[in-house]
Amino acid sequence: MRSNSMLILLAIPSLLGSVLLMRLAGAVQSLQVQQIVVALIGIAAVLWMDRAKRQHKTETSALTVQQIRNAVVMLVPMLVGLLACFVFSETGNPSRWLKLGPLRLYFSAAVLPLALFLFARLHWRTPFSAMANMALMLAFAVLLALQPDFSQLAAFSFAGVFIVWHRPGSVVQKIVFTAALVLLCSWCQQQADTLQPVAYVEGVIQLAMRAGIVAMFAAVLSIALVPTGLFYIGIKRGSPEIIPIALYYIVIMICAYIGLTPMPLLGFGAGPVLGYFVLLAGRRDLKMT
Repeated sequence: MRSNSMLILLAIPSLLGSVLLMRLAGAVQSLQVQQIVVALIGIAAVLWMDRAKRQHKTETSALTVQQIRNAVVMLVPMLVGLLACFVFSETGNPSRWLKLGPLRLYFSAAVLPLALFLFARLHWRTPFSAMANMALMLAFAVLLALQPDFSQLAAFSFAGVFIVWHRPGSVVQKIVFTAALVLLCSWCQQQADTLQPVAYVEGVIQLAMRAGIVAMFAAVLSIALVPTGLFYIGIKRGSPEIIPIALYYIVIMICAYIGLTPMPLLGFGAGPVLGYFVLLAGRRDLKMT
């Protein structure tokens, strides 16, 4: 089975569970439909990308310089998007969303999985400057801290430290980078977060617990499938850039359990769902199977 097909299948239990839990929590039908539509769009995009790439599999791989340029060109709009979230700030609320009319997109959740993949690829597979890569990662981290979004910052930082320490290089640079992220996380954690957990967004595990022991185990198993699959693809199928994303999701899931952020895929939210499928489509587009 192809890697992306496997990762899609492993996400389906969480996506189905999210709709069931939303119904259990009494979420309005429009939100349930939105969750389904976003998931179907994501799956369709990944399958379309897979098919398109298979039809052009005879093409030669891009030159290293072009690979670096393509990765940076993708990272810069993500950074701009994080900055643009501040344009839509609301008094007393964090600045985490891009707004299009009545729609709000949790932007960091939608882009950080692919961003981490690109950072890992730049750091491990290309001669791109380690200092420049760390500077870009710190720019992402600073914006996450200013939003403030402790859960996304903590998950991004944990994965970023893994990326940096798994490449030979200056130990001093690595220590400074790690210390900077620790300080940002510490500062961000102290900032007020006025958002309250919602049962079908952050509190899905607790909601499943109230539904019974079987529902609880099903919920826990469904979310465990995602990082497990990512670890498997990263280790067994020669795509180590996927491993930092598995670490990212583990931290996010811990933060979601304590009510700090939406539970990826199992909790309601277009951002986390898009983030997962954008990762799958992006890695395929970059010829990382």
